[in-house]
Amino acid sequence: MRNLLLALSIVVTSTLPTFASASTTLEPCMESQCVEYFKAYKILTKRGHSEAMATLGELYYAGYGTEKNTKQALKWFRRAAKFGVTTAQYKAGILYLQQSDFQDIDKGISLLKKASKIDFSPASLALGKVYLNGGFVVQNLPQADKWLSNAFNLNNQQAIQLAHQLKASENTEDLALPILYALVDEQQATKVSAGSLAPVNEMETITITAPQYTEYFDAEIARLNKSIPDTSSGTGSKIKGMTCAKSWGCSTEQDSDRIRDVLLSDWGLETLQFRLE
Repeated sequence: MRNLLLALSIVVTSTLPTFASASTTLEPCMESQCVEYFKAYKILTKRGHSEAMATLGELYYAGYGTEKNTKQALKWFRRAAKFGVTTAQYKAGILYLQQSDFQDIDKGISLLKKASKIDFSPASLALGKVYLNGGFVVQNLPQADKWLSNAFNLNNQQAIQLAHQLKASENTEDLALPILYALVDEQQATKVSAGSLAPVNEMETITITAPQYTEYFDAEIARLNKSIPDTSSGTGSKIKGMTCAKSWGCSTEQDSDRIRDVLLSDWGLETLQFRLE
């Protein structure tokens, strides 16, 4: 097996931070160990574990232990989403927004809003871009302002960077985004008063690494084998639903253990089409 490590590098320069990632994503794998992990998660989904459903969606999406199948990935993300697994709601929402045979803008936006209610900032950022760009829906600046500001307040670094870029650009500085631009002004004023602006040409690099994927899989499989399934009827019916406190995927972004499935695939690439040029 490859030594699969996740790494995130954050580079801060001048008054506007820039962020670069060098993360290793979950890659296609048909080695025997990968296939065994896939089989193990299939068994756990049949028992009714929503967390396993979310991970199985990742495996299908990446082609890990099975053939890559985006349709199957969406199926399992949707099932996990019914239990309130926030990251599955987000990923299913993003997949519904992609150009494909199963594209459904209304379902995509609905799922992103569900994830945003749990303060999952990537979902708020995606919604803000959707309403700002007006590609999937009619441009709605009040909605864009609402969701981008929400992501900003949740300390989503991509949202903060985008907000600064919008405020600084001649093409977008006059957009009706009063809440978002007020947050930018407040942040800049705070940094100036605190004397915390980084000198030009100086930078700080922070690198965060995560364990190997196999460690994640081993730990999760062991835990789920000892836990009670979300429903005794399996994946097909009588889904009870879960509260945020009980849902493994529902947490803040600072809790790396609970949101590790976000890191398994580079879902930032899924939202490239939302970026403003």
